Amino acid sequence: MRLRETWRRFTPAQVRDFLRVGHEGRDHPSRVRAVALLEGMTSVLDVGCGTGVMFELLRERRPDIDYRGIDVTAQFVAAARERFPADAVRFREGSLYELDGLPGVFDAVLCRHILEHLPDWAPAVQRMYERARRKLVIIFYLPPRPLRLWRKRNERFEPGFYTHTYDLGRFLDHLLNGLTPPPAEVRIHPRQGTSDPRFRWGDRENIIYEVIR
Repeated sequence: MRLRETWRRFTPAQVRDFLRVGHEGRDHPSRVRAVALLEGMTSVLDVGCGTGVMFELLRERRPDIDYRGIDVTAQFVAAARERFPADAVRFREGSLYELDGLPGVFDAVLCRHILEHLPDWAPAVQRMYERARRKLVIIFYLPPRPLRLWRKRNERFEPGFYTHTYDLGRFLDHLLNGLTPPPAEVRIHPRQGTSDPRFRWGDRENIIYEVIR
């Protein structure tokens, strides 16, 4: 599935700094909390790894964890490999719909700010959940909300920025009852920092769903 992505047209300077500096940079509360939620994990697959911001944070705070990252955007993967040449093999270009082709086993799968850009989150969640031996950690910057008739709402905040807000009830029902095998527990961590206030969605607070197998 090919998605419309404005970041495919980023300049080298934009790629270098994307989600690394500023309000939504590497020390954003949602990233720091994600690191804490990986306590006890020995390996993690970072879906939508971008230019390696989470790897940089984990290398400092959890150097013991075996990290692998995958991203569908080629220039992000190239930037991550250039920034961390000794660990270039840890970054791979690919889609989250192709995770079954990745070698290895992962205690945890991390997905931050990705589902908002998908026309249908359910298949993606199941694929990530299947690769998570112990837990799946999902971070939203546009958290699911109660929507009339369980419909997803398409929110185009700027031209070409492909985003969705999904129905909260439907999303929770899928996490609790729609995954195979059913999870042992789903923990919700609200109020994990806002997006950049310069954007129209800057007042939304990140929320983390921790799906434990």
